[in-house]
Amino acid sequence: MNSYYYAQLKDFTEKARGYNMMFNYRMMNLCVKAEPGALVPVIVTVGGKDYNLEEVAQIRRPDDYIFEIRANNSDYLQNIIDGIMDVHPEFVFEMKTEKDIEEKDVNYAQYTMPEVDKDRYDLLSETTKAFYNECLVSIDAVYAQKEAKLAEVAVHAPAEDVQQIKDELDEYYHNAKDEAQKMRDMKLQEIEEAYLHYQEKEQDREIGKINSFDYSQGMRLDQDE
Repeated sequence: MNSYYYAQLKDFTEKARGYNMMFNYRMMNLCVKAEPGALVPVIVTVGGKDYNLEEVAQIRRPDDYIFEIRANNSDYLQNIIDGIMDVHPEFVFEMKTEKDIEEKDVNYAQYTMPEVDKDRYDLLSETTKAFYNECLVSIDAVYAQKEAKLAEVAVHAPAEDVQQIKDELDEYYHNAKDEAQKMRDMKLQEIEEAYLHYQEKEQDREIGKINSFDYSQGMRLDQDE
């Protein structure tokens, strides 16, 4: 019975871990901030050969919401742009120019995460919760399956052994669900911060418009005088 039990317990933990890994992968690619993990799926094709992004470019984050991508070889920049577009078409792209050590102009790609306005806030929050619920359903299903299989062999086992088995399975089960909940809460907090960041930028833009209007009105009055 022990070998059978441990095999079932191992199978449960591996499957639960797999569901949480998938949930984590989805959270990384549900881009709110400029998380390097979101660029892991990017494949850059050069001369018919595929490369990971970090093999052909340097990745920098000047702030929480921007990627700067500098090609190791300037001839590869368009290939890099194409590769990122395939995976993250929602990124806001801008071509930038800087001086190299020889004072020559060199292009690099800048990507800004989409602003989290009210509509995007709702969409991201709902999607996060949907992925979380899907993860829990999968964990619950494999837990129920293992409970049923262990119950079959527990009929002929001492009551204290059966309780020990149940306690261990329950511990792994709750740990898996707790891990998923932490990932969900972290993403929802990230979304909340991005929404506040958007609101602050909107306030700054409105103040800028008011100041610009006041300045233009003042200039017009001066001219009239």
